[in-house]
Amino acid sequence: MLLAHYATLLSRFTQSSLPLIFLALAAFAVAQSSIDLDWVPFDREQFNGNVALDEKGNVQLFWKTANESSTFGVASRSSGYLALGFSETGAMTGADMAVGYKDQDDNFVFENRHAMGFVTPQVSPDQKNNMQLQEGHQADGVTAFIFEKQNKADCLQTQADVAKDAWQWFIYAISDENTFAQHTPGNMGKEYVKLGTGKSVSLNQIRDIDDTKNFTIVQPEVTIPTAVTTYCYSLHKMPAGDKNYLLGERPNESSELLHHLVLYACYGLPDEYKDMVGKEPNCDYEAFSNPCNGFVTEWAPGMTGRTFEPGYGKPFGTEQYEYVMLETHYNNPERLEGVKDTASYTFIYTDKPVDTEIGTLTLGDLQVEGWFLEPGKLLVAHSTVCTPECTDRWPSDGITAVSVFHHMHYRGRNARVQIIRDGKEITPLSSLRDFEYGYQFSKSLDSVKLLPGDKLITTCEYDTSNDTEPVPGGLPSEDEMCFAWVDYYPANSVLACTQVDLGNSAENEINGTAALCLESSAASPDVYNSPFLTASFQNLSASGNTCPVENTTSGVSNQAAVLNTCPETDVCFSLNVPQRSASSGSGDIYFQLSAPVTYSWVALAQGTMMSNANMFLMYSSADGKNVTLSPRTASGHMMPTHNEATDVSLLDGSGIFNDRMTANVRCGNCDSWDTGTMSLQDSNSNWLYAHSQGSPINSDDRNAPILQHDGEGGFQWDLSRATGGSDTNPFTDAATITTTTSPSAAEGQHSWARLSTQTQMRFVQAHGALASLAFVAIFPLGAILVRLTSFRGLVWTHGGLQVFGYAVFVAAAGLGIFIANGVAYLQEPHAIIGMILLGIFFFMPFIGIIHHKVYKKVQQRTLWSYGHIFTGRIGVILGMINGGLGLQLAHARRSYVIVYGVFAGLIGVVYIGAIVFGECKRARRSSQNAAASSSVYPESKRLKRDDSGSGSGASQETTI
Repeated sequence: MLLAHYATLLSRFTQSSLPLIFLALAAFAVAQSSIDLDWVPFDREQFNGNVALDEKGNVQLFWKTANESSTFGVASRSSGYLALGFSETGAMTGADMAVGYKDQDDNFVFENRHAMGFVTPQVSPDQKNNMQLQEGHQADGVTAFIFEKQNKADCLQTQADVAKDAWQWFIYAISDENTFAQHTPGNMGKEYVKLGTGKSVSLNQIRDIDDTKNFTIVQPEVTIPTAVTTYCYSLHKMPAGDKNYLLGERPNESSELLHHLVLYACYGLPDEYKDMVGKEPNCDYEAFSNPCNGFVTEWAPGMTGRTFEPGYGKPFGTEQYEYVMLETHYNNPERLEGVKDTASYTFIYTDKPVDTEIGTLTLGDLQVEGWFLEPGKLLVAHSTVCTPECTDRWPSDGITAVSVFHHMHYRGRNARVQIIRDGKEITPLSSLRDFEYGYQFSKSLDSVKLLPGDKLITTCEYDTSNDTEPVPGGLPSEDEMCFAWVDYYPANSVLACTQVDLGNSAENEINGTAALCLESSAASPDVYNSPFLTASFQNLSASGNTCPVENTTSGVSNQAAVLNTCPETDVCFSLNVPQRSASSGSGDIYFQLSAPVTYSWVALAQGTMMSNANMFLMYSSADGKNVTLSPRTASGHMMPTHNEATDVSLLDGSGIFNDRMTANVRCGNCDSWDTGTMSLQDSNSNWLYAHSQGSPINSDDRNAPILQHDGEGGFQWDLSRATGGSDTNPFTDAATITTTTSPSAAEGQHSWARLSTQTQMRFVQAHGALASLAFVAIFPLGAILVRLTSFRGLVWTHGGLQVFGYAVFVAAAGLGIFIANGVAYLQEPHAIIGMILLGIFFFMPFIGIIHHKVYKKVQQRTLWSYGHIFTGRIGVILGMINGGLGLQLAHARRSYVIVYGVFAGLIGVVYIGAIVFGECKRARRSSQNAAASSSVYPESKRLKRDDSGSGSGASQETTI
């Protein structure tokens, strides 16, 4: 989404002038606890909070928060597994999950799992500290358990904090099966729950308010242009009154091409614009200058309506603003023609005074264009600064932030707003991990105080690993944005605070980067030089979910920083870069490999692929009591060989202890090797790992032969988080430890989880399109032709179409197997049927050729004929049905299911009709031949007529 008018507004100071996945709106109505909760099998009196997570009250959540850890109880009317997730956004991505079920021996099993995306959540490495089971039950159609969770997560990406003083997203899934797998449709949900007493503005739900009024802003109908990106603007007059207050809002159903809605307040609107009221929207956005600069509200994918808490209201009226501009962004990548839309937004308001007037402050990159993201990176950051000269304009006692809406596009991953006060960073205003484009919402805050003179740094982090070209900031959905809209009280005149790039020109009073402050009383923003844009403070690095652990050792100077990564539950790696090495760009670094003795060998490597990587293998020594470290390299996918040029040594603490191999390693030239280099200051350093389980190697030979790996993966390390300490072994006396995790085991072993949600969706769509093309178009067409037409060469036309259809199906099946393997769907009926059809249809051309030759010889159907014909018919119909199963498995939108069902149904009717017609035609021809055989026609003429019809008649028996 974008405030498109800012690009025009800022153009006078510069020299340079949200794909379509539209999620259905869902109400977040908080279901109140049922009066009758006697079915819950544990003691409910121990908790001080309770809410139903579903509308029927069949999934109940209980909680009691405390300082260090909190206790949660969850119960569902289901007889299988029950999963409860702590989520940042209400999405699966990044969710820290508690799962309970019974195993085959009737024992209750409790697991801590983590979801890296919309894939099967993996078991987290920490099964002891983060969550601890207190009791579990499963009987009489009810599953329930109580567990304790740390409020402050350890520095693992598989954990999440508990928002004990504010609002927390909970997601859940239930089943009647005890095998943990994907839930069936409808057996899941999400709820934004207020655990603490922190103040907020947005309830992220719609509710009625007594003694209020409604009004709706309606954009006049527009025919959406065929351009990929369109912004339309329509002006509207607000309800009359000196001072009214918005209390709630609800976006209404609109076109699926709608990317976002934004409503701007028009302060001091020039008279020449007022004629726009009631007129058709102006969709010539490149030539239109939006004069309205105050942010009122917006809708983006995933959002529903919201209602302000009692006592809060956004003021409008003659004392504030009387007009608003509605901006609609349409994204039409398929360039559809003739699509019409009438966008609208409904508001609840009152003309009575409220206790607290709230305003909205816009942070982020208002310039929109002129910046680029580096491609091919798992995380790349973009930051803007709001300077003290602007925040000094706040009231003397400051403002209180109560909610923030972070916005990016499809590549967005993390976002934050840092607070710098008196030159020091304090607790951030907001941090959001695991951003999901389709799950956007207004994040409630615990009343964060902001003071005049504060410096605010807004940072967005993106995944550009699937991009090969720099990613621009811009208006189109395929470009990127970085915004943070902060709701606060008391409302004041400051609307936006950020920085802009003015370029370099003799005509500019200011060149380069400048600060920007926009107030409601100003016709244009105030742009000025600021020393705070070049302050010595450095932005936090793009470090994913890494975080420092508090130092428990006092009085230690020059402390070492160690990164610890466990890409798999029992395989871990650590890294330290001494301060001197990082400063000079070369020198010693230290790393550790650790794994159970059940592994034959384990390797850590620098690089992005096996070929030419700088590898370090660990395996057991000849006496079985120590480990051998073998630096190696390989020029391709072959057994790597010892690299004598590597300067490495094993350090104290290496060996085999408690059935675990550990290698503490010093490397003196790991910044550069024969086939590559690594910057010791790289925030996105690429590493690989591999291993093979089996018998110990037990060799001191650094070139000992090894078996091929049975597991491998890759991750990135932010070396700035591993920098510190002197040139000593950090693993025997590390004072400060910073811990992070690389992708989970599943992600390391399968590339599906590394793809962005957008790319995954494209794979799914391509699979569905190709499979539908094969079974709903090509295969039926080839069969229909031989039933309804007759021409020379029809047999070969039929065969060619069916072979082409099979080729298309092979492509679809390849994508499907890749997807199913990545999300553990290979056991689903859709996948099983698809693979069966893939195997059966492979033999169909060969059986068809045999059938055709035999038929021409004997002039009647044989076993080959029936095998080819009826297997093909059943296969095509089954393939059409399987397409519907695929849509169900993918939880496709209802519109897609309807379109596919109608089209497949029509083709199916035509296909079956052609079969019936062909069989009737064949029966008539058989009767005619039988009659002809008893007539006066000579045998030679009868045979000649049958042979002459083989171009069509024989081909009639060559169809599926």
